[in-house]
Amino acid sequence: MKIGLIGNYGATNVGDEAILRAILKSHTGHEFTVFSSNPSKTHKELGVKAVPLFPLGFRSLFRHGFKRSMKALRSVDVIIFGGGGLMQDEYLLACFLWAWQVFWVKLFKKPMFIYATGVGPLKTWIGRRLTRGLYDYAAGITVRDHTSQNQLHRLSLPLKNVEITSDPAFLFKHADSEHSRVPHSYIISLRPWLKYNPKIISAFTQYLQKLKEEKSAKFTFVCMQRIKEHDLKVIEPVLKKVDGQLLQPKHFSELLEAMRQSEFAIGMRYHFLIASMLTKTPALAISYSHKVDSLYKHSILEPYMLPISELTAEHLEKKMSRLSVDYNNVKVYQKRRLEDLKELAEKNIEYFNGFIKTLTETKETDRVSEQN
Repeated sequence: MKIGLIGNYGATNVGDEAILRAILKSHTGHEFTVFSSNPSKTHKELGVKAVPLFPLGFRSLFRHGFKRSMKALRSVDVIIFGGGGLMQDEYLLACFLWAWQVFWVKLFKKPMFIYATGVGPLKTWIGRRLTRGLYDYAAGITVRDHTSQNQLHRLSLPLKNVEITSDPAFLFKHADSEHSRVPHSYIISLRPWLKYNPKIISAFTQYLQKLKEEKSAKFTFVCMQRIKEHDLKVIEPVLKKVDGQLLQPKHFSELLEAMRQSEFAIGMRYHFLIASMLTKTPALAISYSHKVDSLYKHSILEPYMLPISELTAEHLEKKMSRLSVDYNNVKVYQKRRLEDLKELAEKNIEYFNGFIKTLTETKETDRVSEQN
């Protein structure tokens, strides 16, 4: 079957690229076309057909491959939309961008499956309306946490049509053997987040300076996204004060390799924290949104999460001290949590295959009816 994939692909976000790779690997035997922000890069790295996303803006229609996108959409049998946290209005333009992509899907009446997305926050009327219209069109929906399901329920979408799974990146293959970890080494993921940027920079600068003085700690800062919400906005001010290495991984596997060599992880980015679970690297999560909460809250890992509203150097030190004391236990906790989330991630494959089977059977029934 010819499948089109629409999502935040080709946009220099390591987590979204991990999602794409996981979906492609989980559904072999189909012919894929990826609608990407950077089609040439996507094609080069994955060897898959790639075309531009539908451009948002009148002048862009004639500059950025609109005809290629239109031709590609016409040729596919079905669309996968997702995964990742696409529909949220902290950055309202995102809702318009993805609603615009799905406008064309609707126009050509292509069946659509929404694959392991996160939803929200949705604080604006227009954000909620655009999200409602997008999800209402889908013939199948999976979301990666309960909060996303509840968001859709508040938009009057029937819960029976929304299955809870988890992020496809949990299916990434990883080495079970432990690498030799470098003592007092910390791998760190920071990201800009609205009004909290000064707090992030201040708290981490103070805490990491103290770690360096007391333990001669070594730091690797990971830039998970290089455009739009560019992580270097908050990483560079800290890096200048505490010194360390900067890692800008080209793909998720490179992040996993660096993670395996680190003794501790401290992170904000969602897929950075997934990488810590995959490699059993004890991690402190800095929670800035419900998607991070979904990994830790109401689970055995909750004591190792710090809400961004409570972020200070003192709270960082306190939480990391507990993580250090519980170090070996945390590895066991991570393994248990990973097993649960991996099982849920495999449900995406099951639900999508069921969707394809139903679609194929319906087409065959329609064909037989036309012949008769």
